[in-house]
Amino acid sequence: MRKLIANRKLTLTAGIIAVVGLMTIPSLAMAKSSATTKTTTTPNSALSASEQQQHLANIKTKGDAEITRRLAQLNKLDGVIAAAVHLAPSDQAALTAEVNTEVSGLTALQTKLNSETTLSEAIIDAQSIISEYRVFALVTPKIWLIKTADDQQAVETKLTALSAKLQSRITADQTAGKNVASLQTTLNDMIAKTNAAQSISSSVESAVLPLQPSNYDADHSILSGYITQLNTARGDFQTAYTDAKTIVSDLKAL
Repeated sequence: MRKLIANRKLTLTAGIIAVVGLMTIPSLAMAKSSATTKTTTTPNSALSASEQQQHLANIKTKGDAEITRRLAQLNKLDGVIAAAVHLAPSDQAALTAEVNTEVSGLTALQTKLNSETTLSEAIIDAQSIISEYRVFALVTPKIWLIKTADDQQAVETKLTALSAKLQSRITADQTAGKNVASLQTTLNDMIAKTNAAQSISSSVESAVLPLQPSNYDADHSILSGYITQLNTARGDFQTAYTDAKTIVSDLKAL
């Protein structure tokens, strides 16, 4: 009877492992703006009145298209944030607020651009579409990085809880006089790998969340390395997952 109960507990533990599963980092949308608003290099004073009006109209048309493209992307990102199951409430609130701010700013800029009457002011507005918002270069990858970090932390939390259950079972078997040395070694590795993964995922989240367009303007490589770090964390918790399966299998064989 005791062995039957123990096997039932192991079945439940195996169920927890199945729930944890193996995560895959989503394809992070790192696309940068491929179309930028071009401005003439000819001094405004050298253009005739009709040429200036034509340039003004062209800038408004191109600028309007670029703003509309960014607003569409922000709308998609808002949906990603809302649908993220494991996104921490504080992160969700911060990212939603950031998207809303971007939308408000771009909408106001679109109105301002369309109302400009001088070529020089329209050029300034068009340039700010990219330099002040960075929807594709910063906001999009930022949201995906944080979402991935939070998804991974959810898995790492489950692995931590599972390791505690496995430790209790191993300790009980040791008390009963069974040889659990190899099981304990495997569990220690599971715990170490889970802790390492948690540390990476948490640090990426903390580092990326406060980034703003001004940070990107100062350093275009500011997001580099974070995908690699999250992949490292993913490798760590997959190893922990494998350790857990090994432990459950070996416990059943005791």
